[in-house]
Amino acid sequence: MRLLSFLLALLPLPAWAEDILLSGPPIWESAPLIALAETQPVEGVTFIFRPWASPEELRKMLMAKVPLIAVAPSPTAAVFDAGRIGAGRIGADGIGAGRIGADGIGADGIGLRVVSATVTEGSLSIVGRGGPVADLAELRGASLALPFKGHLPDLMMRRIAPPGAESWQPYYTGSLNAGVQLLLAGQVDNALLTEPLATLALAQDPGLSRRAGLCGLWREATALASCPPAGVVLVNPAFGNRREVLSAYRAAFATLAADPGAAAPLLARHFPEMERAREGFARINALDLAMPENAALLADFYAAIMEVEPDAIGGRLPGPDFYGP
Repeated sequence: MRLLSFLLALLPLPAWAEDILLSGPPIWESAPLIALAETQPVEGVTFIFRPWASPEELRKMLMAKVPLIAVAPSPTAAVFDAGRIGAGRIGADGIGAGRIGADGIGADGIGLRVVSATVTEGSLSIVGRGGPVADLAELRGASLALPFKGHLPDLMMRRIAPPGAESWQPYYTGSLNAGVQLLLAGQVDNALLTEPLATLALAQDPGLSRRAGLCGLWREATALASCPPAGVVLVNPAFGNRREVLSAYRAAFATLAADPGAAAPLLARHFPEMERAREGFARINALDLAMPENAALLADFYAAIMEVEPDAIGGRLPGPDFYGP
């Protein structure tokens, strides 16, 4: 027995893989993280993808001792950095920005870093009846359905042009899918739709058209060269400085950016409703803006949103430590 124990002690110890948690909502930007969990490309690391459904759930993940990489709306990251979470809801599109007020939940000490910002040009369009528009004034006060007041699509639209009888009239639906239904029923003139909802709506009614992409309108109104970097990739303090993991993420992003429609089956593994998203995602031009090299682009976006609603980014611009790597 002693000899057996001695021999066992001489055997090499098994290599234990470290778990790294990956998290995101049902949007294109989460697909590279899911790809990491499917392919497990880094030796000694086990990637586990788990969706988040609320800012509070994401905050708890960030504060845990498990290394985390997460996709989040850009304003949400800024709010966390400012130490406050709004009680407002972030919808299933993952690009909401709840209002921040006295009900904010403290998030001091998270110490998160943004390692990338993401641009998904072509993912947000004004769909309606009529020809293309180059300026929101061309809508001439027509109704425009949006999911939620104060969420990021609404904030970006308000930065492009204030609503009113001479431009556009917001119609808040309270859900992501309602805009499509109201548009098809003729109850609103236009709708601001994310992919794949925009492509699905166009397929159901040939009388509809893609009247404008939000990216073009944003560039014209803000004079910023970049499309809105509406999403960011965050890491928590437990993640540390794992360059091999970030390299694997960037490789996964590049692969999907070359074939954006391939994100649909990956997302469908966790979000079944994304099964039909391939055609809509295929038109996306996705860019990975690594930090801190592209910090100025993200900072310019925050400054533009702050002009409309300072509370949406926590009432202040993030400091230099916010921009990774």
